[in-house]
Amino acid sequence: MDPLPNPAPLASKLRNTLLRYHSIGDGEWRMAKKTKDATVWRKPSEEFSGYLYKAQGVVEDVTNRIVDHIRPGPYRLDWDSLMTSMDIMETFEENCCVMRYTTAGQLWNIIAPREFVDFSYTTSYEDGLLTCGISLDYGEDFKFLTI
Repeated sequence: MDPLPNPAPLASKLRNTLLRYHSIGDGEWRMAKKTKDATVWRKPSEEFSGYLYKAQGVVEDVTNRIVDHIRPGPYRLDWDSLMTSMDIMETFEENCCVMRYTTAGQLWNIIAPREFVDFSYTTSYEDGLLTCGISLDYGEDFKFLTI
């Protein structure tokens, strides 16, 4: 089995995808949730069966401290109640890594606990952050097969 190829082209592809998603006009998004501090919108994806989500809010804190709660790392387990474990398997840059995580079962385990391996990328953009991940296919020994 092959190891993960050079991550630079994948990081560049994800950055371009993030910028493309960010430039989608406001009229194409539908509000999914609004609170006094944040708003979440969604729109059907044209690339996969599911939705794209966009969230916006203002948090008064140090930017790097906020980023530590968004990108993969130990703080993610503090707020993401569906995530039961997370391991950063490989870090390429501060904003780019491969992570393996498991989610809790839902609806009395009708939806079974699941394990995922993602390539995660976070970048600064204008006055904020853009972040996304892409699933990786992997073998039982967690060497990567395809992206």
